[in-house]
Amino acid sequence: MTHFPTDPDENAASIVNLAEVLYACLDAAGARTVIEVGAFHGKSTRELLDWASADGARVIAIDPAPEPALRKLAAERADLELVERTSVEALGELDAEAIILDGDHNYFTLSEELRLISERATASSSRMPLLIFHDIGWPLGRRDAYYAPERIPPEHRQPLANDTYLVPDDPGTVPAGMPFACVAAREGGPRNGILTAIEAFLREREELGFASVPAFFGIGFIWDRRADWAEAVAAVLEPWDRNPVLARLEANRIRQMTERYRITKLLDDLEDVRGPRDELLRALADSRALALSEGISRAVRRGDPAVTRAQIRAALD
Repeated sequence: MTHFPTDPDENAASIVNLAEVLYACLDAAGARTVIEVGAFHGKSTRELLDWASADGARVIAIDPAPEPALRKLAAERADLELVERTSVEALGELDAEAIILDGDHNYFTLSEELRLISERATASSSRMPLLIFHDIGWPLGRRDAYYAPERIPPEHRQPLANDTYLVPDDPGTVPAGMPFACVAAREGGPRNGILTAIEAFLREREELGFASVPAFFGIGFIWDRRADWAEAVAAVLEPWDRNPVLARLEANRIRQMTERYRITKLLDDLEDVRGPRDELLRALADSRALALSEGISRAVRRGDPAVTRAQIRAALD
């Protein structure tokens, strides 16, 4: 059964923008329980529940600071379990056939999540679950982002840039572009970014397959090639994996999006300057002092004054 997103967001911040591939893989893996790490306000969670209700599955949402909308959704849906803990606290105690990892996007956190999932699978003598990752492309594939940097041990944190902006093809930060509250000051290098963490995890794990779909900020899939459902998942992903047409479309989308962010920031900065200036000019145009100055100037110059209230009002209009 095909499941389409009912409310895809224009910036593709939700993983369900790739719903046709996501749900096909969940169906192929026979997932009866899906863990979603990083549920936040519950938009993708609601979409997952639509799939789950049709397929007789359930969803576990992990988020240490869920938005009110997600708490409300959990209260309404018996097929949703909300776990208000960090992923590192919760994943070592939970089992599922599929896990969506879309939480804190940095090397340390994702590496810990993968370690916990692997250790739990080994302890229970079971196969690795199907793993799904969002944001493995630009900008966070090779650059850490931090929701709560204080949770990351200092020795595992990259040098930080706060309230900053990013654009493609610039490894640093820029005055205007895509906004981020807290990211690594530089892109690239060791132990930086979630794709870097995935590659480190896959090293020396030849039993695991990996596919990268270069759309909507990049979506990655890891599966155990020895699982009964492995060939079915691989068949779903084969036409999408590292597809060059998708990659070019995504690069173009990113350029347009960041340019829109850049122009919006520049216009906002201009408005910040114009606002106080216009207020000052309006006060000046309405002031009795300027009216008196106009009269004196007319008398002294025997003609129009250098600046009039009418000229100021015309400029403001």
